[in-house]
Amino acid sequence: MNRSAHLVSLVTPPLMLASSNATATITTTTTTTTTVTTTTTVAETDAGANAHHHGPVFVGRHAIRVRKWPHPDPSELLKAHGILAAVQEAQRRSRSRGADPPRPVIAVTPTTTSALQVPSLITLAHTLRLVDGPLRWIVVEPGHRTDAVAAVLARSNLDFIHLVASDGASTARLRMHALREVRKEKMDGVVVFADENGILRTELFDEAQKVKSVGALPVGILGEDEGTKESFLQAPACDEAGKLVGYHVSDETLLPAARSDMLLSTRLEWAGFVLNARVLWDGAAERPEWVRDLDAVDGGAHLDSPLALVTDAGQVEPLAKCAQAALAWSLRSDALREVKFPHEWKFEAPLVSAASRQQSSVVNTEDGH
Repeated sequence: MNRSAHLVSLVTPPLMLASSNATATITTTTTTTTTVTTTTTVAETDAGANAHHHGPVFVGRHAIRVRKWPHPDPSELLKAHGILAAVQEAQRRSRSRGADPPRPVIAVTPTTTSALQVPSLITLAHTLRLVDGPLRWIVVEPGHRTDAVAAVLARSNLDFIHLVASDGASTARLRMHALREVRKEKMDGVVVFADENGILRTELFDEAQKVKSVGALPVGILGEDEGTKESFLQAPACDEAGKLVGYHVSDETLLPAARSDMLLSTRLEWAGFVLNARVLWDGAAERPEWVRDLDAVDGGAHLDSPLALVTDAGQVEPLAKCAQAALAWSLRSDALREVKFPHEWKFEAPLVSAASRQQSSVVNTEDGH
């Protein structure tokens, strides 16, 4: 086979026949210089007037467009793929033309030692890595920094702050300690409460960008609370005009926004609320009158309620258009904290050695019989 002729046959675009009755003849001519050239002629029939080289090919009832031969230069193909990838990335980051860049996200996570602490933090870290734009993860522990949490943060590839609150501090106190850090460093952005027992959808971070001061989002409740099994949607309730009228604290109970009932509001999940970080600053012009000073909140008796941040619960902004679809889920269960688990979820070497010795003894016993 002549290599030059074979190369020509590979590079030359394939020709379409004019019709099913068309025939192709290949004529090979050899000259005295032993140069082989291949020419292709198409014998046209009565349909020759309608012949075309590129057009639709019908497979059943579906038309398939036959495009020209791909570009022979691989570098040009890579350049085209690079342009497409850049366009898709720009479309993903800016969903609407002229959109402002996203505000930084500040994720607040209080954590305590439990059986699911490390797996929950790892799962949460993977979720936070999907957030568009800058993000800072604030993780607060009581008493001292543990090696397990420090290892998860170091491997997360996220911008994080590892804080320590007073020993024996409750989850509410840990959360307030993180908010004081936001005020102290004057961090700008959107505060999202990403608890370790929660599951967050990426759409939650998109809705959080819309908050002006304090906003409420729908969150699903799973698990048990005080021995009672619960599974319902906790969400802001709105009227026909889209104005906030109350909060669903259970399937049967609606907390009116005009009623300051802190007993019921303690059942609201922090995961269903977002803040503009500027409302936490001292003397910030962005903080409205109905948002409490952080020192007054920290000294109050209702730290378990996110409504402790405001004096008028009716001023909270309902986000996600009051849609009755969960953007986060909260697992209520205190039993998991009492579960015993192996240190770092690994078997120690003596356990493996003991198993090997036991297996060896069984083999020796069988050999003896």
